[in-house]
Amino acid sequence: MNSQQILSGFINPVHNSQQWYRVILDAMSRPGKVCIPISTEAFPQAPESCNKTTAAIALTLFDNNTAIWLQSGEKSLPCWLKFHCGCALTDKAEAATFALIIDGNNLPDLTLFAIGTSEFPDRSTTLVIQVESLAEGDTVELSGAGIATTTTLRISGLHESFWKTQAENTALFPQGFDTILAAPDGVVCIPRTTTIRRQKPCM
Repeated sequence: MNSQQILSGFINPVHNSQQWYRVILDAMSRPGKVCIPISTEAFPQAPESCNKTTAAIALTLFDNNTAIWLQSGEKSLPCWLKFHCGCALTDKAEAATFALIIDGNNLPDLTLFAIGTSEFPDRSTTLVIQVESLAEGDTVELSGAGIATTTTLRISGLHESFWKTQAENTALFPQGFDTILAAPDGVVCIPRTTTIRRQKPCM
């Protein structure tokens, strides 16, 4: 572990993680809304493969009680996560509390992750997918719980297979996984209750 990995993280771990927790909670309660902290001091230093939003989400949600499935070829990221979060890494998708997917253009088989059970639907994997932008790219229309009628969202850097899988995921409710999209320009949550309709890409 080098000095960069040791030093990387929140400047003020308690205060910054509280800021991000409120942001993530807001995003999860309002699917499709792009959320971001107002203060630039809330952003941590990040490993090479992560944008700062992805790193902040990991620092806020991962701890020694969570098992993380990690998609990354970068050797420093697992060390960074273990050092700052104390989390355990697993190569078993169905055992993961969170799946950290660094490349949204290269998704794993999302059906391998836990969707909970009818008795315990909360025992599912939450996907954290890093994408390129939430301000440009393909346009999608969202509806469902937390959305008054419909809302639109633009996403760049997310493989098209996600939309088909999300449609199947929504049909499993109350089981299913929830998704957090992390981009340099914000975070968006797509719960299992969200229905998505793709529109033509904006040029």
